[in-house]
Amino acid sequence: MNSKEATVPDKVATSFETFIKDYVGYCNNRNYVAAWNLISEDCKKNFFENDYNSYVKYVQKKFDGNTKRYAIQDYSNVNGKYIYNVKIFNDFLATGLTNQSFVFQEEKMLVSYDEDKNIVVSVGNYMGSQDLNYMASNDYMIVKVTESIEKYSYIVYKLEFINRSNYTIVVKDNMTGDMEVGMAIGNETRATSDDAVKIVLEPGKSQTVMLSFAKFYDSNTKPKGIILNSVRVMENYTGDPENVQAEIDNAVDKFGMTVGF
Repeated sequence: MNSKEATVPDKVATSFETFIKDYVGYCNNRNYVAAWNLISEDCKKNFFENDYNSYVKYVQKKFDGNTKRYAIQDYSNVNGKYIYNVKIFNDFLATGLTNQSFVFQEEKMLVSYDEDKNIVVSVGNYMGSQDLNYMASNDYMIVKVTESIEKYSYIVYKLEFINRSNYTIVVKDNMTGDMEVGMAIGNETRATSDDAVKIVLEPGKSQTVMLSFAKFYDSNTKPKGIILNSVRVMENYTGDPENVQAEIDNAVDKFGMTVGF
């Protein structure tokens, strides 16, 4: 089921909201080990890189040494995973209102059950990851999409490019003026937000990149694939903006490619 209108069943909601209350309590009391133990294994791996100290820094920054309260709203559910909108703010009853303004932090938390039927949480808008196995190829290049990592408002794909030719292949250098890499979703193509990433393959070499695209986790519209619009096969490539048009005009080949999902 995937619907923003869907609500959490009462029994489940009580368990989940108590769970979040316990989690915030552990963070308030600086019981970082107990809080860490409530984080999903997927979130630990892909958001904190299995680094407990990284998690502690994350909590300390969010809670900044002050007692916090929270407001929780059942937001949506996706395939048995429940998204809560959580606002965290200072406890004015504990700290007083003097010289303070009402400032809150807001994030999406994903609450679900792990393989052992224990409740776990993903924090920091992290929603989950998935191993993928999509591929497209031609005489010049192989492209693989091997993983997706989702935050609430965007998705990141791990792509591997393999140059099987004796030429330089330019997939993305941000110098064509066009959308070089996009994600097909619904009836549109969305450009990657990673403008600084360049994908330039020397003869026989490979390159692995992470590219992100706008997409809400609980959207009913699913991605259809990754589109490479402006692949250039170059005998000579300098990367100099002054040479762009001349090098494109003299390319050995130019083509588009789609890695379908």
